[in-house]
Amino acid sequence: MTITDPYPQSKFAIDGKDITITGLQNSVVFTLQVAGATIVNETYNYDNDGTVVIRGIADVISKALYGTLETGVQGKACATVDFIIDSVTKFTKNLYASRFMNPIDPNGERTILSVARHTQCHYGSPFFLTAIAPLRIALYLGDVIRTKTYGNTEGQVITKDCDPEKLWPDQPFEGGYMVIGDNEGQPNQMTADILPALCAECVPVRFLNRYDVMESVIAQVITEKPTVNDETALMYGQRTRFSVKSSTEYTIKSGLLKYKDQFDTWQDLLTSRKAQILMHDQWIDIIINKSNYTRHRRDFYGSQVELSFQTANPYLTL
Repeated sequence: MTITDPYPQSKFAIDGKDITITGLQNSVVFTLQVAGATIVNETYNYDNDGTVVIRGIADVISKALYGTLETGVQGKACATVDFIIDSVTKFTKNLYASRFMNPIDPNGERTILSVARHTQCHYGSPFFLTAIAPLRIALYLGDVIRTKTYGNTEGQVITKDCDPEKLWPDQPFEGGYMVIGDNEGQPNQMTADILPALCAECVPVRFLNRYDVMESVIAQVITEKPTVNDETALMYGQRTRFSVKSSTEYTIKSGLLKYKDQFDTWQDLLTSRKAQILMHDQWIDIIINKSNYTRHRRDFYGSQVELSFQTANPYLTL
């Protein structure tokens, strides 16, 4: 019996090939396990040539691997996949979610799963980043360098709140910046300027970016336009409201953006399949419905983004 490898080179779930089994004289049982959980268990009968072809591997595994809005280990974004034939494990692969294979990084070389190479963060505000471990964060304050490393498992996907206040409590940050990546000087590193703490009116927004993992931005302004949809009818001679539903629309603005990467990050928020905003110390699901932005391509400094959204029922969203 000869079996072809469904992932001879690639580490992305979407790149899976058909499995061809030749030289058969009996039916075979194919089992597919993702992170130890069985998601496929089927019996295949061979054709006249003693061959079985198992198709659709990539689609099945791609649906089992995806990013989530949670910190710590992204257990569903990367998993060990076992290909089992007649109770014998033939291949074991460590595969990543399909969205990790991005046009700007076709070979999957980046460890920081964010579009931005140069951005800004605020002292005391959430700054969520997802990386393929280990995640190395270096704080630069003039000639003073302090580092932290998270995630010891090679290839593990982790999400960390890189708020400098949480990483280095009671540390002055005037004129400081962070370099984020596995090794300083590597092409996958990211630089974040550290800005002063924000006022109470500013709000953090976290979302699933183009890599389908968590990232965040800070909205400088939030405005509210209350509206209510309802049905009215006469009941016992009185006009009564039924089925009252709030459809309040909120608007957030990015403020002036300094780097082009920041604008691209906001565009990821606009097209994200899931986003949340921190309101009243609670992360609330939102649905973005409109955008209004200006982008100066020659002189980028001063571009800004404005988004409108409504709050959502978390049980009715992805």
